[in-house]
Amino acid sequence: MSSYHILLFGGNGQVGRALQRRQIPASWELFAPTRAECDLMEPGAIGRTIQKFAPDLVINSAAMTDIDACENDRARATEVNFHAVANMAGQCDTINAPLIQISTDYVFDGRDGGIPYLPDDAMNPLNVYGQTKMLGEEAVRHGLYWHVIMRTSLVFSSIGENVLVKTLRQIDTQDEIQAVIDQKANPTSADAVGDALIAMGDAILKGKGNGFGTFHVCGEPAVTRFEFLQAIMEAYAPFTERRPKLMPVSSAEISNRVPRPPCSMLNNDKARDVYGIKPSQWREDLARAVSEYVEARG
Repeated sequence: MSSYHILLFGGNGQVGRALQRRQIPASWELFAPTRAECDLMEPGAIGRTIQKFAPDLVINSAAMTDIDACENDRARATEVNFHAVANMAGQCDTINAPLIQISTDYVFDGRDGGIPYLPDDAMNPLNVYGQTKMLGEEAVRHGLYWHVIMRTSLVFSSIGENVLVKTLRQIDTQDEIQAVIDQKANPTSADAVGDALIAMGDAILKGKGNGFGTFHVCGEPAVTRFEFLQAIMEAYAPFTERRPKLMPVSSAEISNRVPRPPCSMLNNDKARDVYGIKPSQWREDLARAVSEYVEARG
C-alpha cells in the first residue's frame, strides 16, 4: 500500500487533536509538529518544516481564535492567521502539495436576514479575528490553485478553550450565566471537523479533481448562543447538582464587547454534494463531549 505524508499544523488545538484521535486512513503517515518544532511566528520555520517533511497534503488547523486577544493584538493575529497561512500556501505551491485551510463563519457580517451563507457569498468581517482569517483565505486562493478552504462555526470539544469547556466551568462556579440571545450560528464538534478533514484529504489524495475551492462544514440545526448554552446545561445536568440561572442578554447589554456577526449560519450543501459530507447533529456530539469532559475530570 502506498503511503501519503500528511503535515498537520495546529496539532495541539481542539481540531488538530480531534483529527489525530479519529480513525485516519491506513495509508496516511501524519506528522503534527509542536510549536517548539515549528513556531508559526517565525516565517522561516514554516518553509523548513514543509521542505523537510515533503508532504503530499498539508492541513492547517492552527489559528489565533480568541476574539478579544485578536482585537488587542492585531499584529500577532495578522502574523498567525494571515502571514503564516500565506507562507504555507507559497511553500505548498513549490512542491505541488494541496492545502486544506480551516476558516470561520466570522468572515461574514451576519446581517443577511437569517439566510445561511453560501461558500461564494461576499465576506465582510466585523472584527480583527474575522478580518485576519479573511486575509488568510485570500492568500490561499491567490497563492495556491490546489486548495480547500473549509469554513466551520462555533467549534466545541471536551478539551482546550472553547464555548463548551468555558460554560461547564461557569456551571461549576457561578450562580448566574449570561447568554446572548441575538447571535445565531451552527455549533460544530471538533470531531465532526476532523472527520470532514479525513474525507476531503483522502479524496484529494486519491485524485478527486473537483474537490477544490471553498466549502462549509458545520453542525445542524443553527441556534442562538442562549439556546446552545441551554443545551450544554441540559447535557451536563446528569453529572452535577449545580443549576445556575441562565440570564438572556442582548449583545448591546454587554459593555466593551467586540462586534460579532448576529446571524452567521452556514449552508452545508456544497460539501454534501461534492464530498458526501452530511451535516453533523451537534446535540449528539455535545452529549459525547460532555461525557468525555466528565470522565477526564475523574
